[in-house]
Amino acid sequence: MKGLADILLASQHKKALVADCVELIESHIASRSGLKGMALKTGLSMLKRAKPGILERATAKLLPEFISALDPLYQEFQRSRQSDFDAFMQKNAQGATDALLKVADQRAGQSDSATVKSTYTRMRGDAQREVLAAMPALSRLLNSYL
Repeated sequence: MKGLADILLASQHKKALVADCVELIESHIASRSGLKGMALKTGLSMLKRAKPGILERATAKLLPEFISALDPLYQEFQRSRQSDFDAFMQKNAQGATDALLKVADQRAGQSDSATVKSTYTRMRGDAQREVLAAMPALSRLLNSYL
């Protein structure tokens, strides 16, 4: 049985998947409203101005880890004999969110920067809500490559 990484990170898919993930991140942030939305939009804009291409580079670098984190869910989906990974993933959105944030937690924990660690710790609760809110779009996106 093929793993999720075998399918999604195959050379014919990887570049397009990275671009689609970047678009998903940008559109998710653009759709947010209120003070949190304003803060997210401002933060992303500042980051992109300070480091052009950072979102694409970070997505390409982290995507293999995120996909590996979702592989147990994909294997469970395969064993279930269901035909729609999108629906399966949405039913398991909390588990998928936890798996993705575990990767981010590990990355932040490995950082040598006290600023990165403290910023991540402050934003962790919001990250949980944002990833969970983006899960329907992410599950549709991943399903489109399967």
